[in-house]
Amino acid sequence: MAGHSMKMNVVIAMGLVLLAGQGCSMKWLQSNGDTGAEGGVSQGSSKGGLSGLSRNPAEERVGKGDIASLASLGINDRQRAELAREERAAAEAGLLDVFFGYDQWTLSENGMNALNRDAQWLKSHPGSVMKVEGHCDERGTADYNVVLGDKRAKAARSYLIESGVSPQQVAILSYGKERPFCTDASESCYQQNRRGHVLLNVKQ
Repeated sequence: MAGHSMKMNVVIAMGLVLLAGQGCSMKWLQSNGDTGAEGGVSQGSSKGGLSGLSRNPAEERVGKGDIASLASLGINDRQRAELAREERAAAEAGLLDVFFGYDQWTLSENGMNALNRDAQWLKSHPGSVMKVEGHCDERGTADYNVVLGDKRAKAARSYLIESGVSPQQVAILSYGKERPFCTDASESCYQQNRRGHVLLNVKQ
């Protein structure tokens, strides 16, 4: 009898976990018919384009303890030093990050102006490689934000290539919401996190 009661408790607990999970599971992405990792940079994206965020995204906010640090993401000292070098190189070159609207990956006028400056520098330094990291604010699921960050990075890369930058000079990576620049639960903080962050590897 005790064994039967324990099995029932396990079944009930599993049911509760499944029901809770449904509230924040990612509905797969529908963006002009594509399946998530590509597309929609200039068409349809002005409406956000992706589906899957909660109707009340603030309810999906992660706790402060859930925000991944460089250490918890497996970044070792050598990689941390390399990131710091690439950050300094981008700052010294005057390269600019690109910022995005909520649930958007279209480039604003300010974003295009920033990328025009970046493109000019890259074309003058053909041996250099710029990495664009796609970042998102904390609202929405982790999987959803990885795809959204990827679309933001690809939007920036496509614009740079259309501006005459060699495709070999631009690499992209998405961190979604895993590496926030600001951790306050405020709109001004969210705006800082919705970006294509640029790093630079200058070839010797």
